This record gives sequence, C-alpha cells and structure tokens, in this order.
Amino acid sequence: MFRIVKVSGDSMSPTLDDGDYILTIKPRSVRPGFICVVNHSDLGRIVKRLERIEGERYYFAGDNPSSTPSAVIGPIKKERIIGRMIFHIATPQ
Repeated sequence: MFRIVKVSGDSMSPTLDDGDYILTIKPRSVRPGFICVVNHSDLGRIVKRLERIEGERYYFAGDNPSSTPSAVIGPIKKERIIGRMIFHIATPQ
C-alpha cells in the first residue's frame, strides 16, 4: 500500500526539509540506511533513518545532528514501521 507523508520539522535535514513529501510503501523488509515512517508510542508519527538492527529491535535517528538521538527514541518493534520511503518530493524553499 502506498502512502504520501508530509515531513514536519528539520530532523531529517539536509536530506528532507520541513514541508517536503515522501511516497512510502509498506515494507516487507528494511535495512540500515532506509528512511522510514514509524508510529512511535510517545512521539507519534516520525520520519527517521534506520540506523541499526539488533535482534528484534530497530534503532532510528534523524540526519540532522541536532535531531533527537536514537538513545532517546529508543528501540522500535518492526510492527511500528508503517512505511519505507521510495520517492522524495521536495517543496520549493
């Protein structure tokens, strides 16, 4: 299933900017480096890059050095990954 998601905030800058759109697909599998949309239990829907996988735990972080670090985001279960970016639609700045 395809989904269009609007990026909010600068945590993925310079890769994705606030107001950009991404086209996502429900992932069958993911690997480090993929940009994903996650339904986080405390932070809500977030767009982050998969940093690493440790067993059944997935760790995400933003591309912006001032983004919330993966230690604060915490481990994510695979079921909470709702989309993997397949296309980026930049908005004029």
